[in-house]
Amino acid sequence: MNPAVLAEKVRAAAVEVLADRGLDSTVLPESVDLRRPNDPAHGDFATALPLRIGSRIGVRPHDFARWLAAALARGDGIDAAEAAGPGFVNLRLTAAAMTGVVADIEARGARYGARPAVAGAWQEVDPDLRERRIRANPVFNVQYAHARACAVVHNSVEFGMDPARADLGLVTHEREGAVIRALREFEVLAADQVARYLERLADALHGWYDTPECRILPQGDEEVAAVHLARLRLSRAVRQVLANGLETVGVSAPERM
Repeated sequence: MNPAVLAEKVRAAAVEVLADRGLDSTVLPESVDLRRPNDPAHGDFATALPLRIGSRIGVRPHDFARWLAAALARGDGIDAAEAAGPGFVNLRLTAAAMTGVVADIEARGARYGARPAVAGAWQEVDPDLRERRIRANPVFNVQYAHARACAVVHNSVEFGMDPARADLGLVTHEREGAVIRALREFEVLAADQVARYLERLADALHGWYDTPECRILPQGDEEVAAVHLARLRLSRAVRQVLANGLETVGVSAPERM
């Protein structure tokens, strides 16, 4: 479930909640803004819709948030919804809804998130920095992330790993969740937001790859486990999105660096 689909679900639930109470649903915006909480413990997404319109319908925003959370908690793909603060709703998606983006990426490949090319990405980066092969250089950092993903996929062949039907429910680490949440943002971005998005996805991938307990490939005499296949499947999806995004901004996607 991508953010656009989730936003539609939130708006539909809000219409239902207001109608059930005889309140005016025409005050609802055409689209609902969602954001990712800074703390993953607060859920996968949050909306301030009740805070924005509570006073316009004559109810306390927190009350509207409670009503909306209760309605959303019954929806498909939503694991939990809770009212928070003066008028926010925090949402946590089911594992299937979270990881469904990987199947979408696999099915559409280079067509996933396809959009017109945009020129001038990273033009604000100092020319000297842009030539340096360091992580502080955002161009290198994104290209390096793509190369790392390619290396893992290439090396997996030595283990005879086939992740095609791997169970993505096994990727439960916080770092893996950060990668999946980032993947789900790509399809709905405006073209001029792609470069900054790629930086976020690259950072999420590096954080995941650099976490010892999230090893993607077996080590030594270790047998290939189901979780290795699941992580490899996720890696392939990241590689595809990085390649698609780099094509959008007109930057090469090297397989080795």
